[in-house]
Amino acid sequence: MIAVERELPAARLETRPSRTRLVAPRRRNTVWTSRVSAALLVVAMLSSLGGGGLLDFASAYTLQARAQAMHDRWIFMRANGIPDEDLAALESEWAASQSSTVVGAAGIFWVPGGAETIGRWQTESDAIWSRDLTQFRSGALLAAQGLHTALGEETYAQRKSRLDAITSASTPLDFATLRNDWNLEARLVPIDRRIALAAAGVAGQADQATKMGIRSDPAADLLARAGAYGQLGPLDRMAHAELLTRNVQTLHKDLQGRIDAATVTQQNFQHTSDESSIASLYGIDTSGFDARIASDRIQYAAALTPAQFNAVTADLQQVSAAADHQIYVVLSQTHIVAGVPLIYQDHPLSCEEAATSMALAHQGVNVSQDQILGEIGADLRSMYVDPSGRVRWGNPYETFVGNVNGSESNYTGFGTYYPPLVRVAKAHGATVLAYGSMSAATIYARVIAGHPVVAFATWDWRWHPRRDYLSFDGQWIPWIGPVYASHVYTVVGVSPSQVLVNDPIRGQYWISKGAFEAGYSDFNEAIVFA
Repeated sequence: MIAVERELPAARLETRPSRTRLVAPRRRNTVWTSRVSAALLVVAMLSSLGGGGLLDFASAYTLQARAQAMHDRWIFMRANGIPDEDLAALESEWAASQSSTVVGAAGIFWVPGGAETIGRWQTESDAIWSRDLTQFRSGALLAAQGLHTALGEETYAQRKSRLDAITSASTPLDFATLRNDWNLEARLVPIDRRIALAAAGVAGQADQATKMGIRSDPAADLLARAGAYGQLGPLDRMAHAELLTRNVQTLHKDLQGRIDAATVTQQNFQHTSDESSIASLYGIDTSGFDARIASDRIQYAAALTPAQFNAVTADLQQVSAAADHQIYVVLSQTHIVAGVPLIYQDHPLSCEEAATSMALAHQGVNVSQDQILGEIGADLRSMYVDPSGRVRWGNPYETFVGNVNGSESNYTGFGTYYPPLVRVAKAHGATVLAYGSMSAATIYARVIAGHPVVAFATWDWRWHPRRDYLSFDGQWIPWIGPVYASHVYTVVGVSPSQVLVNDPIRGQYWISKGAFEAGYSDFNEAIVFA
């Protein structure tokens, strides 16, 4: 007898009863061995008799082919997501059935009951597929809902894309893949947000660093990596998330340290520059200070660590201390500007013109009070009180207000402030170094540096409450009249405690710095001449 083995196509399996029933079907492996032994005995007997028609060879081969197709289906099921353990029992039965073959077919297929076994395998396989498909689909739906919850807010299109993916899935593997991806995405949501938030913080710090003129290395490279991270798939993002998070957080802390240190350094730059500027006002040579400040700016721009910024700050503090010391030395001495004549005023209200004539004479520019008055011009319109009770008068920032021979107390004359005086001085070629609002300390510094200063103050060197009036052209004018009178002086000397003034009415005298500052504080306006 020749063994025949055929491979049949995997088609839909239909159970067909065996033609010959020798013994009742048994499902135990221990029974299969006896079945095989019985089949071998029958075959041997028939062979010895020259053959016979008792056995159906086609049926045995058909059952073997169906069994093989079923086994191939299990391979397909595992490849499409069915766990190995779900098919373990069936695989065990298959292995046992194939352990004894007769003429190319398993022994159990030569005896009655083989078709029922394959039918059971078919039923159990269908049940496993259906059960796992349902289970994995449920898992995918739960994962989709979990991701939706984790995201919090998302567009309808985003939500629909997941529902469409579930609709398109057809195998447990499809659903398992969706489930795993969405569960991973849900885990990545807080991680991605932390990275995005930290990256935004670094971006803000980088912008701040740029505005502060400091380096933000390696912010640009790290921000590029953070941008690329957002384009990666879930698995790649999970693989890169920890390192990227650590790097972003480290740089964020590092940049904040630099910015904090640089902020202090910038404050010291400002303070030191101010000290150097003040020193220059006192006539102190500040070239050495300025050179060190310039060098510190170069070091500042190259700094990458708080320690480097702190080193720049320390040097700036040394420069500031040195400048402050030289200022202290200068202030401890008495300084008088030479070459400033004392000129008395020619008219009751021409004190500002007389003070300006003194300061101009220091430069060799001789202009009389009347010439200055003529070039300034005068607004001779009378004062009046409007319905709101406000005094309305001329604008001393534009011209002389009232009659120069009049009186402030009876509103017949007032005077002029610094802009017209500066205009006339410049018209005569004089050098004016500064004018307008300035502190008493600035006046001291200018005088110590050798520059006379025309200062607007009160007549009695005391502070008085202001009664500002509204000019005809709508500008509020600093004014203490008509009860108290203002006056203009030329400051020509400073000592550690006093100020030397040329008073166009009372002559030259020293007054305390306290008195000078009290009278000057009502106006805080002055003109510094070269």
